[in-house]
Amino acid sequence: MKNYLIIFLFLIGCSTPQIEQKQANLIELNNNQFEENVYRFSEFNIFSLKKVKNDNLLTIYIEGDGQAWLSRFKPSSDPTPVNPTAFKLALQDQSDNVIYLSRPCQYISGPSCENSKIWTSLQYSEAVLGVYRRILEQLTKEYQDIHLVGYSGGAAIAMHLASKDFNIRSIRTVAGNINPDEIVKLLNLSGYNKEINFYSLEKKIKDISQTHYYGTKDKVVPNILHLNYEKRNSINKCTKIQSVKASHQDGWIEFWKENYQLKINC
Repeated sequence: MKNYLIIFLFLIGCSTPQIEQKQANLIELNNNQFEENVYRFSEFNIFSLKKVKNDNLLTIYIEGDGQAWLSRFKPSSDPTPVNPTAFKLALQDQSDNVIYLSRPCQYISGPSCENSKIWTSLQYSEAVLGVYRRILEQLTKEYQDIHLVGYSGGAAIAMHLASKDFNIRSIRTVAGNINPDEIVKLLNLSGYNKEINFYSLEKKIKDISQTHYYGTKDKVVPNILHLNYEKRNSINKCTKIQSVKASHQDGWIEFWKENYQLKINC
């Protein structure tokens, strides 16, 4: 089994201890349970972890934005998450086939990673989304049924992928930014540089089973984002919105340990 992170830690001996610490944290969390993998593209390399036993049902976990900002106005030089919540969720999943996908420039770097806009305003640009579509193109050739789980900003990527012709069977989001267009308005943020309309996207996935979990104590993704989504999809039997006693990061691992099993709504 290739251990990309251990190799990478050796190669970046002059990097900051913070970056090394975050990478070492993932290695410790993994404890050799998942095999490391890197999806390589000209635009970005996507670090991944996988635990697979057969070619049947596959669940893909997509990480959040990570440490994109050091403060409200200062971008981070490394978006690798301090607390990789999506991977911690994946660790709770006892299904046969589980794959974890990080976000661009998390855990491994590349030429494009010199531009912090990749993780501050271009998260949903065509360059980024196109990379995930190509990963899905590979995986749909290998697995019969694919289910997506997106944490925080990874939720929007999951929903975009489901809107494409990949025959995604279900979407589940955890503390998810399920509509970046709306969250910009709710939080009075600068807009994302993107080519897609997330309101239009909702119509494309209306026939796919969706369960969106939001934390009642979440101070990052406002509850109203999910409540508004529920209103817009009130007559759609495929869509379920569920509140959980959790903040943006705390409380989800315990919840997921008891609720990772698939429940198809339609």
